[in-house]
Amino acid sequence: MADPRPEALDPRSASPGEVRFRGPRAVNRLFYWTINLLLRRPILSWFRLTPVNTDVVPKSGAGIVLGNHTALFDPIWMYAMLPRPVYFAASEDLFRQPLLARVIRKFGAFPKRKNAAGDVGAMRSIFHLLKTGCLVGIYPEGVRTWDGTNGPIIPSIAHLIRKLRVPVYTCRTEGGYLAQPRWAKRWRRIPMRGVFARLYAGDAIPVDDERIVSDIAGAIRNSDYEMTVDPGLSRRKGLAINVTRLLYRCPACGTLEGLKIVLPHSTNRIECSSCFSSWVVNAESRLAETDEHGAPEGGWTTLADLYTHIRQMPLAPIRPVARLGLAEGEQLYLASRPRFLFKQERFPDIRVFAFGRAFLTSRRLVFLTRLGIPLDAPLGTIASLSVDPGDKMHFTVAAKLYRIPFRNESAMKWFDAIERLQAGTAAGGTVR
Repeated sequence: MADPRPEALDPRSASPGEVRFRGPRAVNRLFYWTINLLLRRPILSWFRLTPVNTDVVPKSGAGIVLGNHTALFDPIWMYAMLPRPVYFAASEDLFRQPLLARVIRKFGAFPKRKNAAGDVGAMRSIFHLLKTGCLVGIYPEGVRTWDGTNGPIIPSIAHLIRKLRVPVYTCRTEGGYLAQPRWAKRWRRIPMRGVFARLYAGDAIPVDDERIVSDIAGAIRNSDYEMTVDPGLSRRKGLAINVTRLLYRCPACGTLEGLKIVLPHSTNRIECSSCFSSWVVNAESRLAETDEHGAPEGGWTTLADLYTHIRQMPLAPIRPVARLGLAEGEQLYLASRPRFLFKQERFPDIRVFAFGRAFLTSRRLVFLTRLGIPLDAPLGTIASLSVDPGDKMHFTVAAKLYRIPFRNESAMKWFDAIERLQAGTAAGGTVR
C-alpha cells in the first residue's frame, strides 16, 4: 500500500486514480479568478444565497471546511461564497465524462472512489493540498440527503482531522434542500444562507474521536423543515415530479410503486393506483392528504416523516422465480425489469458487464441473464451501497464496484430493502 504521509508524496508518482499536482497552484488561477469575477455575483443572486460570517476563513493558509451536503450545487455555492479556491474530493462518476472532468480539474477537484474504505489516492491528494497551504472542502456525511435530514458523520473523518492538525471550519447551508431536493426535477427559488464558523484551531483539536464527531454533527446540523417559505411558491407547478423516487410505497396501503403524478390536472399531486388516496406536495416538502376535489384536508406531514413511515413497513414476499434456485426458507422480495449491470475493472472506468434482471431475496442479490447468473452476492458481502443521480445504485462485492441503473423505477426501494435485510428487520424476523 502506498504511504499516504505528506513527506511521502511525489506528484510524479500519482496513479490514474490520483491527482497530479504542481505545488500549491493545482488550480488554474487565471481560470479560477476569471470565472469567480464573472460568475460570483450572478450565482449568489440566482440562487438567492446569502453568505454569513465568511471572514472566519482566512484568505491564505491550510485548512479544512466541513459542510452539510444538501444539494448538488453545494461545492459551487461554497466556491462562490469564499474569496479563495476550495479543493473538493468529487465523485468518480464526474471524472468519467471527459469534458466535465477537464473543467472540474481546473478548479482543483480530485476523484474519490466509491469502492474504497480508505481511498489512498484521495488521502494523498488531501495531504498534498494541505501541505502546500490549500483549503480543502469535505462533506463529512458522505452523501447528499434524500429526505432533508442530517446523515451520520463518517467516523474516519475524526481520525483524519486529528492526524492533519490544521484549522477546521464549517459551512452550514440553510435552505439548500428545499431549493433542490435530491429527488426533485425542478429548482425552487428558496432563499438560502451559508453560515461559516471556526470549529477548531490547528492546535486545539480534541484527542477523542467521538467528541470530534459530535462537534461536527452539532456544527452542521440543520433542518430546512423549520424554515418559513413564501406560500406563493407552493402554487408553482411541478412540486410533486419525481417525489415517488423517494416515496416508492403508498403511505396508506403500502403498495410498491403505487403512487403516480395526477396528470394532466396537477403536477403537485400524487395518487395511489390501488387505494386511490391522494396527496398534495408544497414548496416546504410537506404533504397533505386531499379530498375528492384535490383540496388539502387534515395536517401537513414532512416528507422525511412519510419516508420513515414507509421504510418501517414490512417487506412482502413475491412469487419465486424457478431459475433462481431458492433454498429452503429463502424468500424473494424484489424483481426488476430488464436492466444493464455495470462493473468496474479499472478505476475510474465502469463498463457494461451483463444485461438481465435483478432479484433480491432474503439472503442474496442476484442478477439473472439468459446465459446464466453473472452476479450472486450474499447480503453480507454487499458494501458501499449508495444511490446516485439517475436512480443508479452502486455497491461493492469483493472490492469490485457494480452499478445497476433503475430507470423508471425507484432505486431507493432496493437500497432500503437491502439495508433492512442486512439488518435482519425486513419482515419482523431474523434474516438467515
